Amino acid sequence: MRRRRLWLAAALIGAATLTYATWRTYEAGRSDVGKVYRIAYDSTPPHYDHVPGKGAAGFAVDVMNEAARRAGVRLEWVYLGNGARAALLAGQVDLSPLGYYRPGSYPSLHQTRPWTEDYHVLVWDKARFSSDASDWAGRKVAHVGRVASAEMAASRFKGSTLLPAKSRLEALRTVCTGAADVAFVDLRVIESALLERPDECGRVRFHVQQSADSVDRLSLFARPAVAAVAERMRDSIDTMIDDGSFVTIADRWFVFSGAELRNVTRLQQSNQQLRWLTALCAAMAIAIGALAILIRKLRDARATADRARVLQAEFLANVSHEIRTPMNGVIGAAEIVLDSDLSAEQRDYVETVRDSALTQLELLNQILDQSKLDSGVMVLDIEAFSPARLIVQIERTFQHAAARKGLWLRHSIEGDPAGCVKGDQLRIRQIVSNLVGNAIKFTSNGGVDIRLAIKRSTDTSEIIVTVADTGIGIPVEQHASVFERFRQADSSTTRRYGGTGLGLTIAQHLAQLMSGEISLRSARGEGSQFTFRVQLPTAAPESGSVARPEQTVGALDGQRVLLVEDNAVNRKVASEILRKLGAVVTVAVDGREAVAVCSESTFDVVLMDCHMPEMDGYAATAAIRDLPAPARDVPIVALTAGVSSEERRAALAAGMSAFLAKPINREELASTLAGLARSRQAALDTAPSPRYT
Repeated sequence: MRRRRLWLAAALIGAATLTYATWRTYEAGRSDVGKVYRIAYDSTPPHYDHVPGKGAAGFAVDVMNEAARRAGVRLEWVYLGNGARAALLAGQVDLSPLGYYRPGSYPSLHQTRPWTEDYHVLVWDKARFSSDASDWAGRKVAHVGRVASAEMAASRFKGSTLLPAKSRLEALRTVCTGAADVAFVDLRVIESALLERPDECGRVRFHVQQSADSVDRLSLFARPAVAAVAERMRDSIDTMIDDGSFVTIADRWFVFSGAELRNVTRLQQSNQQLRWLTALCAAMAIAIGALAILIRKLRDARATADRARVLQAEFLANVSHEIRTPMNGVIGAAEIVLDSDLSAEQRDYVETVRDSALTQLELLNQILDQSKLDSGVMVLDIEAFSPARLIVQIERTFQHAAARKGLWLRHSIEGDPAGCVKGDQLRIRQIVSNLVGNAIKFTSNGGVDIRLAIKRSTDTSEIIVTVADTGIGIPVEQHASVFERFRQADSSTTRRYGGTGLGLTIAQHLAQLMSGEISLRSARGEGSQFTFRVQLPTAAPESGSVARPEQTVGALDGQRVLLVEDNAVNRKVASEILRKLGAVVTVAVDGREAVAVCSESTFDVVLMDCHMPEMDGYAATAAIRDLPAPARDVPIVALTAGVSSEERRAALAAGMSAFLAKPINREELASTLAGLARSRQAALDTAPSPRYT
């Protein structure tokens, strides 16, 4: 509807403009009826001359009379011996046929587009100077004493003596008498002058040389009040050029009508090109203006979209944190209870609570990740990691789920197990975990294989992870649909196995974000094989072999750990997990208390929650790093419900040593703390001993 209104408004404006232009043309035509316009001329043959008993005659007179006839204008020729410009300014005449085209030089007069050109020539006596004479410096040059001719002569003959003459014939006469060495006059006038020849020039053999850099364009001059009349006559001259009548008039008055035709044709072409260029410039100006408006709108839209993405990212981070915080308490408490002596029925109930919470957490992660991918706020966090170690950790994570269904879960590694690459370890873990989780979900008998192949080149490594199962399989015709959002192989799959249908979609998008791919080989009843491929930059290899699951959990016996957590349930769960791992735990409820405790006591590691009132974990970490040694050197591990790449980078930028996400994974927590302890001890062992004197 809005577009239709705009088109209607544009049509009305166009119609009004056309109507106004038509009315103005009609009124101008009416105003010319019976009106006679006075047009000036002088004795400048063959353009115009005064013929006794007949009046004005000449080339310009014939052209103007024909142009006026075609334009419906009546002219009265007025003879002026002293030129037309002063008469025009005084209002004695309305028009002047020929004036040197000088846009902006005569603001009180109107000038049309040029309608002819005038060449200037040099004329000298062959007996005095050779035909190839070109240097007139120090010579006497005669010229017509009009303003335009004088200006042109002054520019052309610097260093020469200029002799102004009353007329073209007088300029030639000075050459014949020897008063001047050369005459500088216009070509059209010299034609008749050479034919008539003044008495003093009867036996003089003239040499005429065109001055290529002395060409003037001539236009029709008018008083501003009759500018419209002058323009109509100028348009009529264009029609005369087109139909050949202009050349006919030129043939009547000039010897060199062919040159005149070329001049007029070239001038007409120049005028047409000028009109096209003007139209093109106007169109380009409109296009540039429209483009500028469009760019501004796009810039505003982009700024709005950027603000929306920032707000969405903040909202997703807050949602993730608020849901993960209580979920951490549920899962952690269930893990602690499962470590105690329970009956079979009690253990089954607690495992159901834990698994339900983990399923709920997985669904939350999928929804948040899909929202990030859709809004473009998903950012990869690049770091060095070991693909082999990652596969071992993923196998350990899913061992319990596979064992509950009576399935085997195993892994194999082809290539250098100590090799490292640079990439987003968290997102690769998410892709492979999704494939392994699906394989276990849709397999009732047999098991799942996780195969890792590392193909290294000079600067890059191709990581190939294949997850093969002996499950229900996927029909070939449904392979493409399993990667579509909210789609599974068929509706019975959803009813039997559950799920949102987002897992493979997110895994595919994450793989594409890394310039990788996921492929599928499967058939109904024959199991499935998903293969994830990605090229990543090679990093420095790790020393030692990949730890088996039973070797991963390091002993924390005697480690002094400061736990900083504002949520009471999470404090209780985390403290109990740390104590079961053998750590000595001190608790702080916010960032300010953590800084105060660190300034008074020494710890092996600090577990820091990032989102707390009063002082958050980032500010507390910065404050601890400002303390004197050795307090400032304590390893600080971010322990937070926020799992975005932005929060991970913010934690490391604040001075934290590692990053752990809630809910707490006991093995990952123990492995991280043990690794930090070993690194710190190695640094102390290699530090130089103090010197005593």
